[in-house]
Amino acid sequence: MKRQKILSLLLFSLFSIASLYASNTSSYTANYQQELFIQFVYGNPPVLDGVSNTGILDSYFTALLGVVTVTPNGNQTFQPEMFSLGLESNLYIEGYTYVGGWPNVQYNNAIPVHIRAITVISGNVEQSVIVSPGEIPLGPANGNVTPGGASMLIYLVLENSTGGPSYFIPGTSYRLTDGSNVGFFSVSATVSQNKPNEIIPITLNGGTTMDDDAPFIGETGEPTTIPDIPYEGDFEFEYYFELTILERFENFDLQTALMGIPQVIARLQLQVFLAAQNTEYGVEIAFSSSDPAGFTLHLNGDISEHGFPYRLFLGNTEISNNVLMVWDQLYTQNDDNASITKDVSVLVESSSFVENAPQGFYKDTVTVLIVPLDTM
Repeated sequence: MKRQKILSLLLFSLFSIASLYASNTSSYTANYQQELFIQFVYGNPPVLDGVSNTGILDSYFTALLGVVTVTPNGNQTFQPEMFSLGLESNLYIEGYTYVGGWPNVQYNNAIPVHIRAITVISGNVEQSVIVSPGEIPLGPANGNVTPGGASMLIYLVLENSTGGPSYFIPGTSYRLTDGSNVGFFSVSATVSQNKPNEIIPITLNGGTTMDDDAPFIGETGEPTTIPDIPYEGDFEFEYYFELTILERFENFDLQTALMGIPQVIARLQLQVFLAAQNTEYGVEIAFSSSDPAGFTLHLNGDISEHGFPYRLFLGNTEISNNVLMVWDQLYTQNDDNASITKDVSVLVESSSFVENAPQGFYKDTVTVLIVPLDTM
């Protein structure tokens, strides 16, 4: 049903474009080169370093999606425009963010983002505009924007302007939420101020097939087909970490936990690879309960049902919900890899929440975040 809804929307939008523009035979050609490896940075994407008036502040969180190159083929270019198809009015990414700075974190599943289109001609920004559903200008309303036959470069940038410099966590990844369809876009212009716009045929990633539109990201613009977008920050490590659950114990004895005897619920293994020999490594790690209030076991795992708090431990260290802690002492010795294992255990303290709990199965879902550290 969802696929049918998107298809009908695209067909309707294509029909609308055909009524807006004079012809799909254009005096121009275009290619959209999608970014092979999309990643977040703060400020201008590297390809725009040194370019002024992009509209992007240093505090903005951005990822270059790709670059549209419009070639005028000897023609003048007036009224360049972009028309988006299937772009949601509100786009969101999700992932871990800081709360008031280190070490407090939370999983945020509604971080607002938008797409910015930056038109650059001969090294100068002609237009920087937020892409919204429908039609947007890519240059000034009057005058030829490609004097001397210069190509028009349109940089498409995914952008968050609200988080600020201490909000996103280096070494983690973010993804578009399931409902954040970015869809397709088309580009148009006219050779004369007095003529209607023409749709510019566009190829994708240097291919030979020309279409009237191209996907902003991937092949369809649907978030489920788009990979996670990493934010490396200052990380330039050649080594990498893996966290594995060696054993998971789905159930534990509540009465034993109430007696003050920790009950092991999982055994974790942290590994480092391609590391320097005879060196100590470590990570920051955070555990997050499905209940924003803290580690709580709820009837049938439903946070709207009865629940009672529990305490969580990594080895002998008590864990605070959504707070980064250091897991170190990972020594490589005479090899380029190493591993270390720790148990995760729980304790439950007697309280009225436990004594008055309805009979049934109680559970909590805990997610784990790891952030690489430099050598210790």
